[in-house]
This record gives sequence, structure tokens and C-alpha cells, in this order.
Amino acid sequence: MTMRTRVVALGAATALALTGCSMLGADDSDGDAGADASSSQTSGVVNGDASTNGAKAAGIDLKNPPKPIAEQTITVDQDSVDETKVELLELRRDDNVMLATFRLTGTGRGTEDKTAFKLLGWSSFAPVLIDMKNLEKYKHVEDLTSDDISASAPLGQPVYMFTAFPLPRDGVTEMDLRVTSESPAIEDIPMPK
Repeated sequence: MTMRTRVVALGAATALALTGCSMLGADDSDGDAGADASSSQTSGVVNGDASTNGAKAAGIDLKNPPKPIAEQTITVDQDSVDETKVELLELRRDDNVMLATFRLTGTGRGTEDKTAFKLLGWSSFAPVLIDMKNLEKYKHVEDLTSDDISASAPLGQPVYMFTAFPLPRDGVTEMDLRVTSESPAIEDIPMPK
């Protein structure tokens, strides 16, 4: 794939983001703010404001959120956040990138809104895929990554984030994932075909 093709694709994705369109297929009607901001993970339905918790931008239907591909719980112990459950909900190919969607759910004291930045222990959302076989890192595409300061939700409610990665080289079937530079790796994430 040529550099020109990558630049054109990146420009198109940036134009989508700047016009307010969701790059992951969000529907404008999913998830208006409800009076009840509680989560019901057992029923699969998540209440909350899709425009503030990042679900709308990430293309998540709060009435039918996807099941996680992989997950880990990180210890935070800062700003009334004890732990955050990090779930990779989607990893799929889209032209010349892989699109990834994450759900972050913090637990702790209080019910005030927490941004993704705070849920990640005051660390930036900067996911990296690591090909351990070829010893290569695939950094997220910053221009195609949601803002970790603007997406927020009360503790116990999910915050959704999305990003894009360059496509892996041919033959790579799995990689490790680090969501922040401080978090441990989630190992053996299967690569989309």
C-alpha cells in the first residue's frame, strides 16, 4: 500500500470526524440521556448519555452493546477510582486500518463523572498492539482516536473509546495489547482477517 493511499484514507477519516459523523457507524438515535443512569450489565442494556460517555462517537448501541473480545482490570487507586475494567469490544479491518472499540468501567467511591483519562489512572488513552513474534509495535493513529478527556460517565457506568491501528503485516494472527504505557499487556488478541 502506498503512502499516498494511506494519506488519502487518513484525510477521509479525519473529514468524517470533523463533520461529526461516526466512523464506526453510530446511529444518532441510540442512547438519549435517561433519568436513570444506572448500569445493568446482566441484561446487556446500558443506560446513560451516549453523547457524553463516548458511545455515540464509538458507534455503540447502548440497547445492545457488544460482548468483549478481551478484558483486564487495572488498579488505579487515584481520584476516588479504585479499579477500572478495560474491555476490547471490537477489532475489525476497515480499508487500510484496524478499528478498535473499548469500554472502560471504573469502580470506587462516589458517583461523580470520571473521564477516560482518570479511569486509566491519569494516563492517556494510547493503545499499542505488540507483535511479539516479529518484535514490532503498532501505535494507535492519534488522529483517529477518541478524546480521553471529553468522554465521561459516573463510576460504575461505562465510558467508550475508539482508535485505529495500522494493518499488521501478512501472517500475523495475534498480538498483545497495551491500553496505556502503564498498564500490563492483554496477551494474544486475535487479529481480524
